[in-house]
Amino acid sequence: MKKKFRYLFLSMSALVLAACGGNSGAEDSSDAAGTSSVVEESTPAADDAFAQYPAIDMGGRTIKIATWWDFFYDSRHNDPMDNPGVNNTETAQMELDNIRRIEEKYNVKIEFVNLGWEGIIDSINTSVVSGTPDYDIYTADLQFGLAPAMNGYAMALSDYASDYSDVMTDQTVMSPFETFGETYFFSETTIPTGGTYMLYNATMLDELGLEDPNTLFENGEWTWEKFHELAKATTRDTDGDGNIDVYGFGGVTTDTTNEFVASNGGTIASDLTEGLSSPEVVEALEFIYNMYNVDKIAKPYVEDWETNLLSWVDGSVAFAPVQAFNLITYGPDLSYDYRIVQWPQGPSGDGTTAGESFVNYYFIPKGVENPSDVYQVFEEFRNWFVFDESYRDNYDWIESAFTNTDDLDTALEIGAMGNGDLWKTSDVNGAVGEATYNIFTGEMTVSQAVESYKQLLQDGLDSFKSE
Repeated sequence: MKKKFRYLFLSMSALVLAACGGNSGAEDSSDAAGTSSVVEESTPAADDAFAQYPAIDMGGRTIKIATWWDFFYDSRHNDPMDNPGVNNTETAQMELDNIRRIEEKYNVKIEFVNLGWEGIIDSINTSVVSGTPDYDIYTADLQFGLAPAMNGYAMALSDYASDYSDVMTDQTVMSPFETFGETYFFSETTIPTGGTYMLYNATMLDELGLEDPNTLFENGEWTWEKFHELAKATTRDTDGDGNIDVYGFGGVTTDTTNEFVASNGGTIASDLTEGLSSPEVVEALEFIYNMYNVDKIAKPYVEDWETNLLSWVDGSVAFAPVQAFNLITYGPDLSYDYRIVQWPQGPSGDGTTAGESFVNYYFIPKGVENPSDVYQVFEEFRNWFVFDESYRDNYDWIESAFTNTDDLDTALEIGAMGNGDLWKTSDVNGAVGEATYNIFTGEMTVSQAVESYKQLLQDGLDSFKSE
């Protein structure tokens, strides 16, 4: 029932970081930043399971990782209950046991430092950009991590990850994440829970005698044309007052654009050349424009973001983009039965891609002492589950979003289909947001919006090009 997928991987905009001074260096992030050395012996626990990692004497160094939340567990912790939110003491103890093993094998300590959201941005702006990073590893949201990485302040993964490392081989522990053809980021491999799904009101479709979207999908018939047909059939006046009160579709500009573009085989910013004007994207935007402004089968777009985001909660739309956390929050109280389905395939799509979803990533900044050793220790530190994915993957959270296993499988499949489109994190000038808002509201035609905003998008992408 539980399919295992790797998450190779939502931020709304990217922060272009300007270089500014800093006076603290990488040596400050360790107790001893001298050259580490490979030693002959390892601890008894570091046997066959970790044979690929040679023991290294880190000289008592403390590897520090910057983040913006309280992380559990690191070298400061000794008891599973140190984490007030612990819900599995068995795996918590496994993590603690692994920390003790790592400390002995490498003569090292590991510490996560909670800088807060603004604090981690400030540290990157000052110490990383000046070449003297405060920390050995930074946790990054692409919202603030993409710009410094693309502008030369992060090390490429290939510069420090060894050929035998998991991230370069099986990717059971860590997965690389490519941005604009470069790989500066890596993340912990896990199940892909961040996808955006197409929700449908199963009760409504059943009462109207309409075809089930999942059946259509299984039969290879789930296309934009068929979706449009169902959306049109569900758009109606239910109380006889002469006004439409139930619509075929409703959602926010970001998710709607992301998924219809992906389902048509398009990308807006998968590389450093704008794709807003590409045929696949224009075709998707035309489809959306017609839904909202010509056929009027989509719920009219309003100023309030949350009203658009949650248009499905009161049953006033038949289809909507949703994510798991929304279903967990609102699903139990819905007045109807809901299902999810793959996004319908566009005329230029092949059914293999969905919108990219993002997690938090790590990067090692330039200026860190012995980055290869730092990475090796960190990778082995996060392999507390000893390559056993049944311990690594916790399905409890994602399972709670759905009422059946078929929908769970669909969610994991969608989450693993990301198309690498980075526009949500690289549109620093807000070009796509403005263009799509004008398209959804009918203030501009697609051709007008594309022509007005494509250069603004390109200008933003140009800011990620290294000098």
